[in-house]
Formats: sequence, C-alpha cells, structure tokens
Amino acid sequence: MKKLLLTGTGMLAAAFGCLLLAQQAPEKKFNMTVALNQDAFFGFYPTINASMSLTEKADLTFYSILWTTPSFGTGGGGGLWTEFGAGANFKVAKGALTINPSLGFTNGKLLSNGNYAVAFEGLVPSVTSNLSTKRFEGQFYLGYYAAIKKGKVRQTGGEYIDAPSQNNFLHYWLNAGIKTNGPLSFGAHFEHLVSNPSVGESSDAYQWIGPYVQFSTPKGHGLRFTGGADVTSRTPDTEQNSFYKLTAFFNL
Repeated sequence: MKKLLLTGTGMLAAAFGCLLLAQQAPEKKFNMTVALNQDAFFGFYPTINASMSLTEKADLTFYSILWTTPSFGTGGGGGLWTEFGAGANFKVAKGALTINPSLGFTNGKLLSNGNYAVAFEGLVPSVTSNLSTKRFEGQFYLGYYAAIKKGKVRQTGGEYIDAPSQNNFLHYWLNAGIKTNGPLSFGAHFEHLVSNPSVGESSDAYQWIGPYVQFSTPKGHGLRFTGGADVTSRTPDTEQNSFYKLTAFFNL
C-alpha cells in the first residue's frame, strides 16, 4: 500500500507540474463543468470537472466529488467523504472519442472503516471514455476504490486500535444513446457497484439497468434523468428493486 500511495502522490505531483507549465501559456484553453447529481444509492453529490488543453489532442484534467451522504462520513455533517484527483484526456478519432485515465484520493472513513475521518484514506485509479458524434453519444467509466489507510476504532476500555477490515469497491457503468435533431437525446444505461471485489468476499451493492433521456444545449448545459430496475437478486418485500438518477450539468 505504501508503494501505491507513493505512486499516486507522484502522479498527482506530475499533474500539478504540468498545470504550472500550462499557466505559462495563456493561449491554453480552460474548461470547468459543475454537475449536481442525486440517485437512489449515493444520495446527493456535486461533481466538478476541469481541464486545461496541453495540445490539440491532449488535456490535463482535474475532478472532485463532494459526497454528502452522512453514512459515508462521521454523521451530522462532519467528516463527509471527499474525493479529488487528476489525469489526462486523450482525443482520438478526430475528437469524437476521448479516453481519460485519472488517479484520485478519497478523504473520510468509508474506505478506512474507522470511527473518524482520515485524510488520504483511499486511492482511486479510474478511466473514463466518452463518445460524441453527430448522431450518437456514449460513456464508459471504470474505477477501483482501494483503502490505503486503516481507520481507528475505539474499544470498550477507551483505547484505539486499527480497524480490523477496510472497504474496497469496484464501480463501472456504460451508457449509449442517440441524438435527435433538437436538444433531446435518449438511450440506455447499465451500472454496477461491487463491494470488496476479492475472491470469496465480493458482493453486489447494486446492478442498475434502464433508459435515460437528456436535454442539452450547445453551450454544454443540460439535464439527464435515468431510471429502471436493480437486477441484483433481492427479496422484493425488504429490498429496493428500482433505481433513479438525476443530473443537472453546467459548463462554466
């Protein structure tokens, strides 16, 4: 885990170094997008994505996710799970397809699994790929949330020990759709979250599948609603068997 942490720190330092170099070239293009998300599992979580062009085919990227679900932190608004990271976005197929590998850190207690929030508790390698043509759109995301620190738990006698276990997650989704001649597009979405994805320990948090409809403007603002079924095997009387997600996004 120490090697993983050092690798992640080195990659982030390299990314910030590229940003400092990019600041010396004022003609470089800077973009930022803010999205407000709410779904059946994660609750409400704003995301912020920024990019700085390095060449015609590559951008330096940054992202952050402000998780607000109390159970992901220490509750009561304190220690909320906070994620940030950096990466590079590569444009292929004349810019119609982009591939963006990133490396992020989580801060909180969801992965470290202790009683209190911990800075740099987890590492998140991920890749996002987007497709956008005149008629078609699509996105693929794959991220692995790996705990790199152990949280502290308080014993009956008052002493603190390392949490006996940590949490890891594999999260991925794929969606694809068709654009109309106007501002509307529609398609299908599949998403899967796996808890502790190791042999003999993994479990499905959910597997969502369903349609989506999106309204977007040429300036990069829009609204998308996705809803459907959770196809994970569950007991109908005690478990949620449907899902929904709403995203409003704004290009600044």
